[in-house]
Amino acid sequence: MPIGKITLVAKFKMDLTDVDEAVISEICRLFTEYQEVVNELIEYAYSHEIANFIELHYAKYHELRQRYPTLPSHYIYCACRHATGIYRSFIEFKKLGMCRKERPVFK
Repeated sequence: MPIGKITLVAKFKMDLTDVDEAVISEICRLFTEYQEVVNELIEYAYSHEIANFIELHYAKYHELRQRYPTLPSHYIYCACRHATGIYRSFIEFKKLGMCRKERPVFK
């Protein structure tokens, strides 16, 4: 079975015709925070072997809401779902011998 590269993609539609630099920097900050949250959740799921969304949500949601008060709560909820999906895929590919990395990472 050939080994392939998997890329997760999120699509966003934005009209940036009349947007100033402050809005663009805020969007970049938002995406950076989301990436940090997802990677922290993946790391927690990996170290505690949690592949269930509910368990991960109960373990980390309130802590992340306190640490990232400017991030909308739904983003943290979605980050839990996202991290769970990434971790489950990592487990499956590791079992099949199709993953060379030691830990999953969201870029």
